[in-house]
Amino acid sequence: MEVMEEGNLLDRVSILLQRDSGYYEEHQSVLQESICNGIAGGVLDFPHHASFASVKMVRWWEQHFISIFGVPSGLIHGMEGAGEIDNAGGNPDEFVSTVTSCCTQLMSHLHNLSQEALDHADLQVLTSTLGAAALVANALWIYNHSKKLPAGNNFPALVKEYQGMKEALAERVLDLHCRLTSLYVLQDADCLNWEDKQPFFESERGSFVVQMWWLYMQGTRQDLWNTLPPKTAQRVFAGMLNESLTIFLARYSQAVTSQARLPLIPNDICNILRCVAHLLPALSSCGKELTGEKIGSQVVSQFHDKCNFLLTTLLFRGAPLSTLHKIFFRGLDTVECFKPVPKDDVSPWFAFVNDNIDYGTKSIFELTPTSAINLELNTLKSQPNMSWALLLKLLMMRDCWVAVRLMKYVFDRECYCGTEDKETKCSGFMCNGDCYIPKSSVEQAIVNVMVSVGCEKDVRNTLIHILERRDTSWAGCLDRRQVWNQKRHGWLEAIVAPLLDFMNPVVKIINKAVADNASIKELTELAIALLIRSTDCLPSGINQVCSLLQSILPADCNPMGGSVLAQLLFTALYSRVIETPLAEAICYIEDHQLNQLLEALDEIEERPRPIYNLECSQQVCELLVSQLLLTRPGRLSLKVLFEFIKNDNWLLTEIGQPIPHPNADTLLYTMFHIGNHPFDEVLQGIWKPDWDALLNYPLGISPKFAWEQISARLPVEGRDAVSQHDRNVIAKLVEIFADAIEDDSFDESVEVNQP
Repeated sequence: MEVMEEGNLLDRVSILLQRDSGYYEEHQSVLQESICNGIAGGVLDFPHHASFASVKMVRWWEQHFISIFGVPSGLIHGMEGAGEIDNAGGNPDEFVSTVTSCCTQLMSHLHNLSQEALDHADLQVLTSTLGAAALVANALWIYNHSKKLPAGNNFPALVKEYQGMKEALAERVLDLHCRLTSLYVLQDADCLNWEDKQPFFESERGSFVVQMWWLYMQGTRQDLWNTLPPKTAQRVFAGMLNESLTIFLARYSQAVTSQARLPLIPNDICNILRCVAHLLPALSSCGKELTGEKIGSQVVSQFHDKCNFLLTTLLFRGAPLSTLHKIFFRGLDTVECFKPVPKDDVSPWFAFVNDNIDYGTKSIFELTPTSAINLELNTLKSQPNMSWALLLKLLMMRDCWVAVRLMKYVFDRECYCGTEDKETKCSGFMCNGDCYIPKSSVEQAIVNVMVSVGCEKDVRNTLIHILERRDTSWAGCLDRRQVWNQKRHGWLEAIVAPLLDFMNPVVKIINKAVADNASIKELTELAIALLIRSTDCLPSGINQVCSLLQSILPADCNPMGGSVLAQLLFTALYSRVIETPLAEAICYIEDHQLNQLLEALDEIEERPRPIYNLECSQQVCELLVSQLLLTRPGRLSLKVLFEFIKNDNWLLTEIGQPIPHPNADTLLYTMFHIGNHPFDEVLQGIWKPDWDALLNYPLGISPKFAWEQISARLPVEGRDAVSQHDRNVIAKLVEIFADAIEDDSFDESVEVNQP
């Protein structure tokens, strides 16, 4: 669609929206523009896509902002040199009034498009308008916080209006998916014919609806992750899952089944619980929330409550009657499952579907390192947007379990992530290069993270621990004769990289001296003097790691001045001045010339970093990872580590988890498998629930609820065949519960269901 780039901004916006409306009337779709993956999400929850009209309008706004204020707002990377579209010398009030008028026109346009989309149940148009509302709301928020607009402007009200529209459209998207799920996906007359005398599918498989629901949820999650803003996508997906569980809960707890159809209920519930266990990591913030130990989200809390309810339904519908009699005949007062569920424990249903978690597990800290790491790894991989804090937690939890093994792995083999493509930007709107990962060493990335945020114990247990147990050749790169060598090991490059930026003011002064024709002796003395003056500003963690390296330095390694820190300072300086006469002079500096520098380095007082247990505090994870994200090497290191952990199966092998099937992403495999487990393991006899263990664990069940579920499964005279043994068991159960429950409706239920 061609647009006019010249003329008054308001006129261009009017024409743009008219042409966008015309395009929709002709094609029944909306043109979309993708937004850079490195921008999507974040604190403001930027969308992955937005309508072409909204993207074009925001670009014009930014150009108008620059023409009035002379500087970019920071919204769009690379707009510093944008050409002016209006006469320079405008005033802030003009910008506010112009953008306000544009917002009014766009809001009316989006209302019309969204109404058409709702009338035709068109998700593509609906998500485009939602993305447009999200993009405009975020742009207005950034302008309002630029501190350049006049006080009392109406941008906060506009932000609220567009955010409200985004939320309203998200509710409509959720409503459409819930309607599809409840009216089409979860309906099948044959599966739901509970009182049929014939077993479903000869008892060889479970309900079709559970399988179709699983496939639909998997596909929808992928679509939501790729189209909606990440946080919004999570809320929509959570609403879908919540609605589905409500339907399942009512369906299976109220079903009155024949004996032929009875095995279908426990099989279906087991399938559902295992499906939820694979879907829930995408909606959880950490392993504790996934297991139900500590839940910060009300929606996730509802998932755990409903799954526990399904588990109790499963227990009384699936356990053999003889097993129920064995537990209950001693008296209902002594039965453990009738006692309240312990607070802040791992949810019983989650323990039920996980082989590595026992009933009664109090905390994730009771799990083995591999089991706890697997929970965090699943949560990390399932997020719609990258969680840097969770990545750092995964690397450093359990005394840096993952970091230690990752270092050992990459020290023995070269591992790289990223691309060698020279193009550093994508075609997405607002791209600032964060989506691009140049070819980078995983070894350098993990060492950089540990040195930058790890305490002395962390660095000692990882980098120092590994180097100390290798032959002494590792220290050859720290010898003074290697100060010129630009081909460094990944771990050494990780330590030198922060010093390269640290050298910026030093190099600036040295370059000026070179331009003034200073002698080599003068340049050397100047460089040493500048380093002495800069010792108080060393990058965080450098002094700590150099001290630890100094403590394990072999006797045959001689760094400059006998100091690892001095050696690294001159290594970094050499790399920055390699084209100047000073570079060669650095190779010939004598130890006596460094006396003052060594004294200054010895006087550095660096407070030891506190020792944190990152498994206990999400806030500490956020604080530490923010330190990394503020530096260029830190951001790159986190991206490299995430790409390696996400795409390489090394960590799964280390923690003893099965490698995903080669066809795990195909439609056919997904239809018949829940993760690495096939459907219907209960009917096939592969999965045999431990009914005794469940009945002997506090589940917070009331005797009345237990009898309601048991009575709904009892044989009916004339429909179900029943043995004499079962008749006797049923009679005993009726007697046990009749003595314990005083309820007028109880006797009626007994009469109806008693054979």
